Amino acid sequence: MSLRFSVVATIVGALLLVDATAAAAAPEVREPHGGSPVTWESAVDSSRFGRTSTNDGTRALATAVRTKKKTHTVQVVVATPKNMSKKRVKKMVRDTDVDRLLSRTSSYWSKQSRGKVTFVRSGKIHRINTGDGACRTTQQVLKQVKRGGAKHYGKGWYSAKNRGPDRRAHLVVLYPYGKGDYAGGSRYGKTCAGKVGLASMPSKAGRDSPGGWAFSLFGGPDGLRSTNRWNHRQYDKGVATLAHELAHNLGLEHSGVGWCRGKNDGGFRSSRCGAAEGLDPLDLMGAEFAAQGIPSLSGAHKRRLGVLPKSEQRFVGAKGGNRTVLLTARHRDTKRPTLVRARDPRTGEVYFIELRSNEPGVRYPYTPLPYRASSDYTVRYGITVSRMAGSRSTWAYPGEHLVVPMGRESTRRSTMREGQTFTTRSGGMKIKVVNVGKGMKNAKLRITFP
Repeated sequence: MSLRFSVVATIVGALLLVDATAAAAAPEVREPHGGSPVTWESAVDSSRFGRTSTNDGTRALATAVRTKKKTHTVQVVVATPKNMSKKRVKKMVRDTDVDRLLSRTSSYWSKQSRGKVTFVRSGKIHRINTGDGACRTTQQVLKQVKRGGAKHYGKGWYSAKNRGPDRRAHLVVLYPYGKGDYAGGSRYGKTCAGKVGLASMPSKAGRDSPGGWAFSLFGGPDGLRSTNRWNHRQYDKGVATLAHELAHNLGLEHSGVGWCRGKNDGGFRSSRCGAAEGLDPLDLMGAEFAAQGIPSLSGAHKRRLGVLPKSEQRFVGAKGGNRTVLLTARHRDTKRPTLVRARDPRTGEVYFIELRSNEPGVRYPYTPLPYRASSDYTVRYGITVSRMAGSRSTWAYPGEHLVVPMGRESTRRSTMREGQTFTTRSGGMKIKVVNVGKGMKNAKLRITFP
């Protein structure tokens, strides 16, 4: 079986911390692209590379064959940074810490997928020396991934056709933070030049994915000195990072915003849109690193993986005529629609509608919502309209999830207020927020086809 793998990178969402910082870190807005996708991650090399693999008969992955289809196995490697001894790293990232990390990551995914995706460690935790131990560039990370994978699959596994992570299997390379590198620390974002994770991505998304490899920061000396290391962000934040990177292994792209130019017409209508990758702090696949706890996965991504129950989905198209639709908050388990798909009859484009509200266990300690996520738009809870880029997309990576539309001229927000109307670019469909219930638990929408 031939698979196309991609390298996907995530960076610390420093632009989410405060208004002044965010304004300075506003992404560069680019026009809809042709040959190469647009990106705002200037600090990260998100280049793509090809690889083929049959992924069969790997001796290290016999466990994967025996597990239930919903279970994914994880082979773990702990890397040794420069100027740290393996003995010290073993104290910072204990085997028990690794198992707790995987347990919490698995619990998150089990909840998000209704038990359809879980993760369990397979085989011994290996610890490697990494030469200069650098992780500033993609190539430096790949060097460590290749060394780590050799412990599980043998030398040459990275380019081999019959070795490497099998279906529903993942190689995870964990790398400790350096001293002072944590939110509020003097060296915040310095360990890997602001990168917190890197992962491979198969050509097709799904809960029964071909698997892949992931590099993730986890643990460090500052957390080691705390009374309870898991109260420290060098440990606690590792769960969100690993959950995000494993999602790339399942085939998910980032969640960001459709950056649109146009006048503020009050109806959220714009004629020119590009993409700002990753700039959605309320989604696991966005820049959620300002959060404590892990935000939910968007309904569009859940649907793409095949883990969103049909009872939580509602489709609205022109054939059914104008429609009033009830929507419940995306994190609530009510067996009512949490995701509405609405199709513009003039273009065939599908829009996703969600209600995002405050989730138990998730908060943003640096600033309350709503807040400025950049100099151009405000993030807040409420009704979002988004799109998922198709396989032939030239305006974003195929599979990228984008809240639309927003931009400098239109003074967009991430959500629509009660009474506001979203009009698609063709004018073929309008989505009106009739009302939002108390506590943002439910909402009523009116979708019309002029």
